[in-house]
Amino acid sequence: MRLFVAIELDDRIKQQLCAVKNNLSEFGRAVRWVRPEQMHLTLKFLGEVADDRVDAVCTAAAMASSRSEPFTIEGGGGGCFPPRGRVRVLHAHVSEGSGALQRCRDECEGAFAELGFPREERPFTPHLTLGRVREDRTNGRLRQAIDSTRIDAFSQRVTELFVVQSVLSPQGARYTNVARYELGVSG
Repeated sequence: MRLFVAIELDDRIKQQLCAVKNNLSEFGRAVRWVRPEQMHLTLKFLGEVADDRVDAVCTAAAMASSRSEPFTIEGGGGGCFPPRGRVRVLHAHVSEGSGALQRCRDECEGAFAELGFPREERPFTPHLTLGRVREDRTNGRLRQAIDSTRIDAFSQRVTELFVVQSVLSPQGARYTNVARYELGVSG
């Protein structure tokens, strides 16, 4: 099964972020928007995991969670990936000033490296994906639009991590929580 580790978002934040696509409606055909129920902050993408390894994945997620303390994420403002060139992803910025989000992500990287999952080599850029660009034929207007779109500031207390299954289909991915672990709690 296809798995990743993520932070779930409050419904109020999901609704706030979904309103952004109304401001970008002129690009509707060029962008495949993320549905509210699918919005999350990914900490570690694991990819395809054999059924007999799921328990070990959950144990690693529990270990990473127990070694991480609750924290508050903040966000607002939008951007694009990659930062230059053809736009592939529209996103909302996420930050956390104390370094706890980075430490939590590092705990995930370490726990899953022990199971043989490769560490992510790119720097961690926390973000919330708003949409994936199918084909950008806007000559830079899409990038300008997301850069100038107002995304109101938001914050959320993070107290849990989730192991999530992703099932791909022609209608898009469907996510199901496999396990939930409280931050800072052992066992």
